Amino acid sequence: MNDRSQPANTEAIPANSRTKGHKMPESVADGSMVDAERDILAELDKALGEHVALLLRWTRKLMLPDSPMPSDVDDTDHDHDHDCDFGAWYAINRHNRLIDQPAMQALATTHQHLHESAKRLLAGRELDGKVDSAEFDMMALRAESFFAQVRRLERAFRTARSDVDPLTGTYNRQTMLGDLNAERERSIRTDVPTAIALVDLDHFKAVNDTHGHQAGDIVLQSVAGILQSHVRPFDKVYRYGGEEFLICLPNADMTQCARVLERLRRVVEASPVAISDTFVLPVTTSIGAAPMTKGRTVEQIIEKADQALYAAKEGGRNRVRVWRNPEDKKTAEKHKK
Repeated sequence: MNDRSQPANTEAIPANSRTKGHKMPESVADGSMVDAERDILAELDKALGEHVALLLRWTRKLMLPDSPMPSDVDDTDHDHDHDCDFGAWYAINRHNRLIDQPAMQALATTHQHLHESAKRLLAGRELDGKVDSAEFDMMALRAESFFAQVRRLERAFRTARSDVDPLTGTYNRQTMLGDLNAERERSIRTDVPTAIALVDLDHFKAVNDTHGHQAGDIVLQSVAGILQSHVRPFDKVYRYGGEEFLICLPNADMTQCARVLERLRRVVEASPVAISDTFVLPVTTSIGAAPMTKGRTVEQIIEKADQALYAAKEGGRNRVRVWRNPEDKKTAEKHKK
C-alpha cells in the first residue's frame, strides 16, 4: 500500500450525531504514510473491541429487555447518523487516500448493514416483544463478516508497513531488489525502456554534525515527501541507505528520465526545510541515473547509476547526470563520419 497520505476530510460532525458517552474520534494523521497507517491500524483494532461489546449489549437488550443497561450507552437511541465511534471515524476520514479504497468501502457497507439489522431487531422487540429469528441470524452473519473484513484489512496494512521505511515513508531496501528485478524482466519482455536513479542529499553529514541527527531526520523526511509527491504516479521511491534514495522509473527512456529528475532537483532546491520556527535549512541533491538493459543485472545497473551520481558530485553537486554507454557514444560518432 504505497500510498501517500493526503489530508483527511476534517469537517465537523454535528453534536447530535455523536454517540452518547463516546469520545469523538480524530482524523487520520496528516503526516507521513507510516503515521497514517499506524492510526488506521489502531482504529481497526478499536473497532473490533467496540463491536464485540455492542453485540453483547444488543443481545442482552433483545433477550432481557427490562435489564439495566450500562449508563454510558443508550442502545435505543438511533436517531443520529453514527451509532458508534467507528462510524463517526469513517465519516471523518472516508476521503483520505488510504481509506478511499474498495476494501475499506466494503467494510463500511458491512458495518452499516450490521447496525441496520440491530436497529430493526431492537425496534421490533420494543414494538411487539418478539425477536425475529431470521433478522437475528442476519445480524450474526453481518457481524461475522465485519470481523473477518477488519482482520483482513489489518493484515494488509501490517504487510504494507513492513515494506516501508519507518522514518521516511518510502519503500525500504528489503522490498527494493524484488521490485527492480520484476521491472527489469517486464522491460525486457515488453521492450519498454525503464531507468533507475540514485538521489543523494548534498553535504548531509554536515547537517548532522552541525545541527544534530534530529535535524537530519527532518531533512530526510522532507526530501522523501518531495520525491514521493513529484514523481509520476507509477514511479516508486525507496530508501536506499543513509541519505540516498533510489527511484525506479518505468516507461521512461533516458531523455524522459532526465526531465523527471531535473524537475525533482529543482523542487528540492526550491524547498528549504524548516528545522524550527526560526531556522530554515537550504537543501540540494545530486542525482545519477542509468537505463535498465538486458545485458546487466539490477546490481550492475545500480552501479552505473552510482557512477553517474559520482559524476554529478564531481561536477559541483546539485545536478543530474545520466550514465551513457561508451559503446553507444562510439557508435554515434561512427555514424556521424
